[in-house]
Amino acid sequence: MSAEVPIVFVNMPVSAIERPSLALGLLKSALARAGLQSAIAYANLWFVEYLGPADHGLLQKSPPEDALVDWLFAGIAFPESKLDQGLFLDRYFERNPIQLGKDLAESRAHLHKLRSLISRFIDWTVDKILEQRPAIVGCSSTFTQHVSSLALLRRLSLRSPATVTLMGGANCESLMGRTTHASFKWVDYVVSGEADALIGALCCDILNRGRAIPPADLPFGVFGPGHREAGYPTTSRGDLVPRAVVENLHDLPLPDFSDYFTELGRSLYTDRVYPGLPMEFSRGCWWGERSLCTFCGLNGGSIAYRQKPASQAAEEMIEMSARYGSSRIEAVDNILAIDYVEKALPHLTALPDKLAIFFEVKANLKRHEVEKLAAAGVRWIQPGIESLDTRILKLIGKGTTSAHNVQLLKWCRQYGVRVSWNMLWGFPGESDSWYAELASLLPLLHHLQPGAAVRLRYQRYSLYHRAAEKYGLKLIPAVSFHYVYPLLEADLADLVYYFDDIDDIDIGGHFSARAANHRPGLHAVGMGIDAWLKAWSEPKLPTLSMRDSGDEITVEDTRAIAVAREHRIKGLGREILLAADAGLPEARLRERMEAANATLTELNEAIDNLIDRKLVARLDARLVGLPLWNPYPPMPGLTAFPGGYFENFSDR
Repeated sequence: MSAEVPIVFVNMPVSAIERPSLALGLLKSALARAGLQSAIAYANLWFVEYLGPADHGLLQKSPPEDALVDWLFAGIAFPESKLDQGLFLDRYFERNPIQLGKDLAESRAHLHKLRSLISRFIDWTVDKILEQRPAIVGCSSTFTQHVSSLALLRRLSLRSPATVTLMGGANCESLMGRTTHASFKWVDYVVSGEADALIGALCCDILNRGRAIPPADLPFGVFGPGHREAGYPTTSRGDLVPRAVVENLHDLPLPDFSDYFTELGRSLYTDRVYPGLPMEFSRGCWWGERSLCTFCGLNGGSIAYRQKPASQAAEEMIEMSARYGSSRIEAVDNILAIDYVEKALPHLTALPDKLAIFFEVKANLKRHEVEKLAAAGVRWIQPGIESLDTRILKLIGKGTTSAHNVQLLKWCRQYGVRVSWNMLWGFPGESDSWYAELASLLPLLHHLQPGAAVRLRYQRYSLYHRAAEKYGLKLIPAVSFHYVYPLLEADLADLVYYFDDIDDIDIGGHFSARAANHRPGLHAVGMGIDAWLKAWSEPKLPTLSMRDSGDEITVEDTRAIAVAREHRIKGLGREILLAADAGLPEARLRERMEAANATLTELNEAIDNLIDRKLVARLDARLVGLPLWNPYPPMPGLTAFPGGYFENFSDR
């Protein structure tokens, strides 16, 4: 990084080192289209070398609402702050009792040591950036990058006062961006919303006029130095703060990841990183336009769904894979476009060498759709499962049922598609009795892929945040941030993304924090999830599979809950098990069997027998067959994640 470059973007810690920054890659391509040269500095790669993989892994796993990464960088971002570091750590370890494999005193001392090292890292990073003598330095902030970005830009502005500073990204959406700009004077310009269409003109103007651009000349969604004196613009939408939006995605250039691969080639850990390519084919959420999930705040001020044509999506995957020599494609879309299964996947299925693709999807995919995904190279999905209880799913507006979700887990296991999903808990209005019933279902599913139990997080832009009183919530900025930002409560409330309910702020995200006698149903689900995860940590995974000879179904069952190791199902039982494989409504299944001359008594006995053998579950007035068809392919390992993989030996 020695040649002069007028614009440098910085990807700050803590973000994944196994993939380039999509946001910055898109901006670099947009600037090139405008005739401007830029470079991306991957400070996140430098940071893992500076701290080492073990500590970097700790920071990546730390819950973002507990603000550990923000706290580590806060001493540089806000050197004048007198906030109590001890109180921050008290709260952190109360909510995260297991850290580093050390006792509490050692863990506290270790985090203090890490915080003391940040200054040297920031100085070294500033040196690297200033070698290029940039006129503009910008940071993209998502999740835990906000304070680290503020720290870098503050130190850089002291070292090089003539350099214009810029911030954008998800943490700069609308009100958060305006508050960032108003509160931190060393940040010259903040972009609220989607910068793709405006970044070229904005940077050209900054290169010509520096900090002296009049507010009236700035693009919609950009806050500049003049706004601090003249006042900030407003709009009639959302939280009344401007947010830039790109209407047509199909005209956007492909992201430029060349700086990432150059930097990765220099890294100490280059042999341990298997990079993936993040790509974007849509923005917004088509389901959220119809029925917004109560807890979701991912789309900021605009849920409006826009997508690239299906054929373009397939072509771009193929082109990017060839350009960077990686078959791993991670779609960052909130949800798979409705027409991609029929219109995009055939192009990918026809490839002689398949790509390895990740998509987020709605959880009501049918069997044939999962089969098509697998055939096209979609090896990993993240469906919005969130729960296996229909009452909870209805409470949060998911538009799916327990039966849908169990069937999806079954079809993914059947076709070798790995699933990332969470069992969320802690929703306003939920009943502990629901969890008590849910706990009895979990042992039946040990042959399917488990999800992690995660406590609900209250996010800005979610319905829980926008209509807190409706849900009986009294939300305040997540308490940990009070020990990070030296701001008044009202400003903090306008800045942060995560919130706590004032009546329930000390629980943390762990089932162990909920006494069994306080929430026995939830406690039972926590124990059930632990057992499920443990079953999947064994060398040989649990199985429940069947073969059909045409006269008899033979079922092999190695689950811990198995009634027998082998079952032989004939006659009416076989017909019911075959019908239940599709999760038919029980009433329709009964009609079908009665049409085949089964008596009511015979039917009831056969159904009860399959349920007693734990081969069929009754969910949402449906009979859901649980066995997979044998044979079925193995699940992709963790190293196969299409978004990239970092072989962190310290995790072993």
